[in-house]
Amino acid sequence: MKRVLVLTASFGEGHNTAARSIREALEATGEAEVRVGDLYAEATPTVNSTLKVGYSFAINRAPWVWKLIFLWLDRPGWMEATMWMTRSLRNQLDRALVDFRPDVVISTYPLYPYLFRQIQKNRLGVHMPMITVITDSMGVNSAWYRCLSDAFVVADKETAQALAARGVPEKILHSLGFPVAHYFADATPLLASGGPPWKLLFMPSTQVTLTLRQMRLLLELPDIELTVVTGRNERSFDAIRESGLVGEKCRLIGWTDAMPRLLCGHHAFIGKAGGAIVQEALAARCPFLVSHLVPGQEEGNIALIERLDVGAQAPGNPERLAEVVAGAFANDAQIWRRWKENLARAGCSNAAGRIARFALDFEVA
Repeated sequence: MKRVLVLTASFGEGHNTAARSIREALEATGEAEVRVGDLYAEATPTVNSTLKVGYSFAINRAPWVWKLIFLWLDRPGWMEATMWMTRSLRNQLDRALVDFRPDVVISTYPLYPYLFRQIQKNRLGVHMPMITVITDSMGVNSAWYRCLSDAFVVADKETAQALAARGVPEKILHSLGFPVAHYFADATPLLASGGPPWKLLFMPSTQVTLTLRQMRLLLELPDIELTVVTGRNERSFDAIRESGLVGEKCRLIGWTDAMPRLLCGHHAFIGKAGGAIVQEALAARCPFLVSHLVPGQEEGNIALIERLDVGAQAPGNPERLAEVVAGAFANDAQIWRRWKENLARAGCSNAAGRIARFALDFEVA
């Protein structure tokens, strides 16, 4: 059996979703012993918690701050100049490599290849390959690929072409898809021939007052039922529960691990265009309405939604969101049915399984 070390980080769900799905697929082969590691949580738990809070605040409450950070990370040399501050992470990775002795390392977070290459320089005989799974589409920050891995796995051919145009060698680019849970392979999404009531899955990521305004306007639309998922945001959960909006047409869920099932059981998803949730919605054939724009990497995910014509943008203005939803289901849901047909053509592939097979068979040229 091959030993595979999968590295992730809890800054957004995309990295963790990819890591979990790859582990699931690797273990299903019966050919791999898999270990998943979040070096931030393991080496610097206090700093990790602080960074997670700051990341969440930036993308949800101050997106212009995240835009500046994104641009800073995109500039060659800027992130590399801070590597002296990552000593504890590098030491944690070094210990993991020595203790587990993996045959291959898979990273779903852009920092780890930099640490890995530093360890390689300091340790003769470290020859295991490094595969980076990029969790964004099209709008990929150069921090992902400035430190070359032995292979880059991307979600689609368009992203591979974009990276090749920026100088990444084509021979190490592999468009194998975005790894989502195996659940989607056997799930049955709602049919395009269905009818009302129209079930909307809403994951708010803005200020509570704006979220409540969005909910009120959506619930005023005819034939609409709303499921709101707040995740670990207890403040939003409490505010929505106390708002009087929860009832026959609206149910409230806090943290859940059932997002794949929820996506397959709803007519449309409303939320921000994170890498993982966009790909999961595609797999669930659930049209995607973007209600909150995070500048930077999510712009590429929105471009993917628009290119496939499987949803629409309606960020910021609650009235605009209600208009888009109303339009999607008007005239016997003509627009929504078109999105559903396009999702069916896009297909749902077993990307996690392909990535697992690729990793197990991979050899450095």
